[in-house]
Amino acid sequence: MDWKLELDALIESTMAFANQVKRKPVPDLSIALQTAEQALAETPKPVAPRTNITPIVLPTSERDEIRQRVSTFRAHQEKMAREREHHYLQVKARMMPPPALLDDRKKNPSA
Repeated sequence: MDWKLELDALIESTMAFANQVKRKPVPDLSIALQTAEQALAETPKPVAPRTNITPIVLPTSERDEIRQRVSTFRAHQEKMAREREHHYLQVKARMMPPPALLDDRKKNPSA
């Protein structure tokens, strides 16, 4: 039963402390209210609509979505094949001797 006495003493001391604390008035509350009213009263500037927004076109059915995805994938694969071929030709051109050197070897095989 000792804890009940301690609890009562704690409540008593807390109440005494709360009664001792003096409330302070908020200084210049009217200035804060005026500022808030001015901010709310100002009309916001209209935002210009963006003209470069493209509308989203949703497929009408699952079949159309599959066709669209397959065509996108096919286009990507063709692009990769073109880039691979282009890279191959660039590497091959660097590896091969210049055509003038080949002509000289045909004319003068001992060199």
